[in-house]
Amino acid sequence: MNETLLLDTDVASFLFKNSPRAKPLRPVLKGKRLALAFVSIAELFKWTVKRGWSPSKVEQLEKSLRRYVIVPYDRDLAWAWARLVAACEATGRPIATSDAWIAAAALRHDVPLLTNNLKHFEAAESLCGLKLLRPPSA
Repeated sequence: MNETLLLDTDVASFLFKNSPRAKPLRPVLKGKRLALAFVSIAELFKWTVKRGWSPSKVEQLEKSLRRYVIVPYDRDLAWAWARLVAACEATGRPIATSDAWIAAAALRHDVPLLTNNLKHFEAAESLCGLKLLRPPSA
């Protein structure tokens, strides 16, 4: 079975847009089962609303999202989020709510998280054992 890799919203965005920032990530992704946390889907949908995308472009995004395993909310994920947020707050290193859900999804399923926003997740890495995968360019 292929190793699962959770992608942060920024990585999924780079891939969807075929951004030059996606190119160095492609070798890391090859052969992996790619996953997104439920909150990343919501963030991507918000992006379409804020930018006033056409229905056809929204459908293009929806179609591209079918290639990912979507990590849904469940009780264990909520507990992982609670422990993570409490640990970050206790040490004076708060984490944004969406980032906390993404990190909690990786922790709950014990999979690495690939992001270009390393600073958003470093507290979760040091405090909770998040497996933070650094992109090749970092």
